[in-house]
Amino acid sequence: MTIKSYPFLLWLDQSLAYVSNETELTEMCHYSGPEEGICIYRDGQYMTRSGEVIAPLSADALTRLVQQTLVQEGQCCVSKLSECSVEDAFTLIEDIR
Repeated sequence: MTIKSYPFLLWLDQSLAYVSNETELTEMCHYSGPEEGICIYRDGQYMTRSGEVIAPLSADALTRLVQQTLVQEGQCCVSKLSECSVEDAFTLIEDIR
């Protein structure tokens, strides 16, 4: 795996997870193939776990992904969440850890 730096958001199985170190990444990816999952960095860069840079999600798509993740974690009132930036996504996902 080529990881640029920690922390990052891991987009895997249609949800996001906050990853702060290699141990967490290993645990989260235990059942995933080496090419599964997208790393989203605070600077807005999106990379595969093997280090390939890919196009970022639109703000609308990122917002829907954040909403879906929050619902899966039992959060309510996610429909009030409007377009979120990568920084907003980090804050929201980190808060549910």
